[in-house]
Amino acid sequence: MLNRRKLLLSVAAAGSAALLPPPRAQAQPSPAAEWLDWMAANRAKVGAMVDDGAGRVLAHRAKEPMVLASTVKIVHLTAYAQAVAEGRLDPAEQIRVGDWDIRHPYVSDGGAHRAALTALGIPCDEFGIAHDPERLVTLDQIAAAMILFSDNAAPDYLRHRLGQRALVKAANWSRPDFRSMQGEVLQLIMPELCGPTPAARRAIGDALAAKFIHSAEFRRHTMNRIPAMPSTSVRQWPWTSGHMRGTAADLAGLHRAVAATGGLARDHLERPLASLVPEGATAVGFKGGSFPRTLTMGMSVRWKDGRIGSLALLLTGISDEQQAGFEGFLTAGLDALSTPSGFDGLARALGA
Repeated sequence: MLNRRKLLLSVAAAGSAALLPPPRAQAQPSPAAEWLDWMAANRAKVGAMVDDGAGRVLAHRAKEPMVLASTVKIVHLTAYAQAVAEGRLDPAEQIRVGDWDIRHPYVSDGGAHRAALTALGIPCDEFGIAHDPERLVTLDQIAAAMILFSDNAAPDYLRHRLGQRALVKAANWSRPDFRSMQGEVLQLIMPELCGPTPAARRAIGDALAAKFIHSAEFRRHTMNRIPAMPSTSVRQWPWTSGHMRGTAADLAGLHRAVAATGGLARDHLERPLASLVPEGATAVGFKGGSFPRTLTMGMSVRWKDGRIGSLALLLTGISDEQQAGFEGFLTAGLDALSTPSGFDGLARALGA
């Protein structure tokens, strides 16, 4: 999953060039080109909604529910920001790290929880569990970790504090599908418990998450099951394909609403890509997501003339090798919102 450190490293590498290029050196293709070619050949595996704010609009399978991965976290962030604005939550509230940690079932987050604790100067073990659970962080630091590091324990903590109804209200989506990420991972670790429908998975996930939180014996059982959990994208696909879904239209709409409304949610979303703001723009809001065979992103661009562009791009069926090419995927989305040629390139790829 994208984090600021990986992004800055990739941008630095992409921006380096020899001072004296060899004769007949040819321009390198855009890092987005490979992704546009893939989308052109796999249109049935793409959901897209793009509105550049200047009159160009693209919708491709925009109302088809698709796996969201971590892009869903904008919903938790928006609900949290609304609660702060209404005085129901205090972003400076002190939270025990142990109360955050307990919603992290050790694995399947790409090391995000461990990276978040490390960035906060909190020593932890190899699984990302703090050595001292009595350490304190602010509620807003947990929200920040959810966006900057894509920490999975953070949305579960916020869901616990806010309740399911607050998420549904914040999203205002036609078919909301919000579950415990901890519960989902526990169903991956123990696939024989995985529910057959979204409703069943949500109920089972909530029950497993509660058991993990309250039972040390179940936590030991979970740890013992980790070595045998499905470990390849093929074996994990049944789980991935049944994960939380949403539409590109709904996701792009929420990014646009947050960009227009401002406040705490917008502040958090506009930090990860602060180094990639296009010329003439004020800020880029962003949340990406990654699962086996799946890449997703939601984005907004605010321009100095007041217009707002918004985008959601949801892909599934990609290869393991393509997972490493997030820079090109990100470039395709940012180009589509910031240049007419980028928008036209994506439109051509999707047959629009």
